[in-house]
Amino acid sequence: MTKPRSHAALASGAAALSLLLASTTAEAQATPLPESIPVGAWTFRPSVELRLRGEYRHALFEAGGVLFAQSGVFGDAPGTNLPPQVPTTIRPPIIENAWALSERARIGLAVDRGPVTAALVLQDSRALAASPGVVVFGEGRLPPGIDLFEAYFDVHAKNRRVWFRLGRQRVVWGDGRLIGESNFTQNPRALNAARFGFSVKSFDVDILGALIGNPLTAIGAASGASPGTGSGATETSPIVASAGSQLYGVHAVWHALPLLHPELTAIARVVRPPGGFLITPSDTFVIDARLSGDRRGFRYAVEGAYELGRISSFGGNRDVSAFAGAARVTWETALPGHLTFGAQGSYASGDNGNTDPLSTQTRFDPILPEERPMHGRMGLYGWSNSIEAGGDIAARPIDALSLDVGYRFVGLAEPKGRWSTASLLAVGSSPTNTSRVLGHQIDAAVGVRVWDPLAIEAGYGLFLTGEGAKNILDAVGRGRPGAQHFGYLQATLRAP
Repeated sequence: MTKPRSHAALASGAAALSLLLASTTAEAQATPLPESIPVGAWTFRPSVELRLRGEYRHALFEAGGVLFAQSGVFGDAPGTNLPPQVPTTIRPPIIENAWALSERARIGLAVDRGPVTAALVLQDSRALAASPGVVVFGEGRLPPGIDLFEAYFDVHAKNRRVWFRLGRQRVVWGDGRLIGESNFTQNPRALNAARFGFSVKSFDVDILGALIGNPLTAIGAASGASPGTGSGATETSPIVASAGSQLYGVHAVWHALPLLHPELTAIARVVRPPGGFLITPSDTFVIDARLSGDRRGFRYAVEGAYELGRISSFGGNRDVSAFAGAARVTWETALPGHLTFGAQGSYASGDNGNTDPLSTQTRFDPILPEERPMHGRMGLYGWSNSIEAGGDIAARPIDALSLDVGYRFVGLAEPKGRWSTASLLAVGSSPTNTSRVLGHQIDAAVGVRVWDPLAIEAGYGLFLTGEGAKNILDAVGRGRPGAQHFGYLQATLRAP
């Protein structure tokens, strides 16, 4: 007779314990922050992002040896296809070990009222500590301190079928191979632009006009005594005006089927001196076509681009004729852990080492590309004079844990052409190099998210240099290293 009572007491105790645990769990869970705060006819959407990253490289061979500027793709030294060189007398030493601790903090507010949206995002980005001579790894930009990352007005129809946005803003088209944000980098890209977009049935069109180099009016400095005056008076050279550098583009997408999204992009970049300090003066035009799809775990994208125009060179202007292609496919299986397989390949034309200053330039310039992790998180090569082939495997055993490991073969389309990083900085070139092999790259990353606002990521990269890479590095005074190691640990906190 006592047995039923014991079972009843046990069941009652279990029920009470369950209620207690449920109550404790409910009390321990914080109420999620609202994504928007309505106040009358206004809606406020605040945002905060804090990122802290520590990173380390062994054998930082892409630093030094050449002039680090965004002209790394088209810019040439006088009478040669070599990139502009740093004088040997001031060339920095080879960096065996480099480390940096950096932070990036953003605070933003978007305000909606009817068809109008205004957004403002302030960003503080800086290296908190770094080894001597190192500011940032492989990037061509890092203005320290507080900067205006986004600031724009957006006027749109109620269903956003028609919209217009003016101001500083992020722009990503397609996979970002030609215009991307590069959020993984310390200082991502935002454009001072005007955009107009509209949708007609299954077609989306985005029209862009951006200022990528400020207009400039320069009054010539004193140039010495005027001929025939004999008084030591100075003369001034004429006023030199520049319209700056502009970027224009049209991006159209047809959402035909889940596995068939054709895209067409046209880009024009106009650069005029003296405002084009970081980009070679040029008229560059790119026509790009892309097919993509996503259905039941299968995703793919195939893209091809042709580039033409003219660039300023020594003794005259050079014609541009270059092309590039890329493909990427992933398949998320029904296997345990969301096991996902991926493969990718890309090609971008390069120059053949011709030193004729008026020959056709065949080195592809990807304009403003997504830098990482498009070609791996190491950022050692870009979509210019390159051959890439590889694959990767990703898994998510539990919702809070993600794993990714991949391999890439990296080569040169033209052995005597230029090797450029993902940030379009010139590593160098060698007119005597005959090997296409830059190297073999292995990437691995682990992501942990036990609390939704906090993401922790750790990664490792290994680049084994091939004969082509060694020849180029040796030609620019970087020695013949066998490998570079890269590791990082990053924590990102976002709200809401």
